[in-house]
Amino acid sequence: MPKGCKSCSSCGFCTGPRAYVCPQCHTPFAFKVQSKEKKNTKIIRDFNWRELVTGDKIKVTGGPYYMNREQEFVPMGYRGRFIVQKTDDKGIVAYSEKGGFCHIYMGPDMQCKETKIWKTKHRLLKLKTKEKNNESIS
Repeated sequence: MPKGCKSCSSCGFCTGPRAYVCPQCHTPFAFKVQSKEKKNTKIIRDFNWRELVTGDKIKVTGGPYYMNREQEFVPMGYRGRFIVQKTDDKGIVAYSEKGGFCHIYMGPDMQCKETKIWKTKHRLLKLKTKEKNNESIS
């Protein structure tokens, strides 16, 4: 099958990747169902991490890393979704929904002399539940 094409399970007709229905036999294509959380979550990109409060949900990527002798990048930071417990001068104390506490480093960039690990800030996204409009139709 060529790139950028999907085939119908009924008739085998090749069509574009964004088609909802086969143009040949009108069979609907099966799509992955979006989770309820994904539909009801608003992502906030620009915010001050020091203003996070207990209970805020965040998504974390990036962070400290190690460069070995072959210049291979080895990530050492946290990744995933966390719930904030508190903040301090160097970062965020949070826990995962799956269990376990961590300290998400948000201090200045520097290299540890003993371990040679580069300490860099994690990248954060704040996750907020979308508010539904409770307007009555008049």
